[in-house]
Amino acid sequence: MGDTIFVSVASYRDDECPTTLQYLFGNAERPENIFVGICQQNDMSEDSKDIECILPEEKYKNNIKMMRLKHYEAKGPTWARYLCSTLYDNQTYFFQIDSHTKLVPGWDKKCINMMKKLKESGMSQKPVLSHYPAAWEPESQVGIPKVNGVTRICKSFFNDSGMISFLGAETIETDEMHPSPYVAGGFLFCEGSLLKDVPFDPTLDYLFVGEEILHSIRIWTAGYDIFTPNENIAFHEYTRENKPKIWTDKNYTDAEAFRKVKELIGLSKNNPNLHGYKYGLGNVRSLEDYYHFAGIDLEKKKVNKNFCRQGLIDDAVDIEQKPVTESEVKDPDSVRAWTSQEHFTNSNAEKSDNVTGSGSIIIIIVIIVIIAYLIYTLS
Repeated sequence: MGDTIFVSVASYRDDECPTTLQYLFGNAERPENIFVGICQQNDMSEDSKDIECILPEEKYKNNIKMMRLKHYEAKGPTWARYLCSTLYDNQTYFFQIDSHTKLVPGWDKKCINMMKKLKESGMSQKPVLSHYPAAWEPESQVGIPKVNGVTRICKSFFNDSGMISFLGAETIETDEMHPSPYVAGGFLFCEGSLLKDVPFDPTLDYLFVGEEILHSIRIWTAGYDIFTPNENIAFHEYTRENKPKIWTDKNYTDAEAFRKVKELIGLSKNNPNLHGYKYGLGNVRSLEDYYHFAGIDLEKKKVNKNFCRQGLIDDAVDIEQKPVTESEVKDPDSVRAWTSQEHFTNSNAEKSDNVTGSGSIIIIIVIIVIIAYLIYTLS
């Protein structure tokens, strides 16, 4: 049979989920080696218009496992991803995507080849591929979008709740798989051993903001190395306007999960009850080493490394305590949409250190203010 891939797909009332399945199997080079675990959370009432996440044909029916929940039983993406992981059955590789994703032809072979290249080159024996996939819009784009370059998460920031979130991503023209401290929930490809070393936490109910930084730290401290893919494998629908959302269907709070994340990653006073916690950090690398690698200064609450710049030089104005909007708190896709559309810019990290996109605007404004001040003081 060869290398097999388990694909985790958490779906909340998503009418694009069946299309995602078609891309998974239809564009795989070895579709018989693809196995999908779906956590479907649909409105099951008689007058519901929600559709089943199934393939129209029966050919790969036995390659799909599904856990069906009523939509009011949902507890957010982190919990749904945990449920998906329970459907894993010792496949060679683990691949986590969202339920509104398009895959390029030969996506399975491309991902496996990247993993093998990283290991054979000595770059890492425990590699992980992850990034925010480039965007696609169902109303305006048919088929696979054409994008020059690969999207890369640049840096992180402290929001006004004291949580570390990801700030900015750029489309970089490169053939290299670039090291990164950041894992994105919508694209994560690794060996299946990661599920044993870094099992999903089933207790993080309704967690949105905080999911990705916690997973990043747990994976890195467990000895895994994170890399941005060297080509686009997946494309993600971000804005999803007028689609069902969990926060319009029910009231909830993520306070308990949010507090736990901050304690686990050292952003608040350590809880002694979390010592030796099964879903805590790894023991191969330290939390302090992670923050050093990522350029995160906990004391000053600043981030001084930009992984989209040559030499990791942070050449943009640092953003301290960036406010988090209500939509960002509730919807990880709104954060990714802001990242992937408004702030995805084209650059070449190997050829230019110039700030692009919003960073340029900020610097220009700062320069104008300084010049105005000097003119005023000297006049």
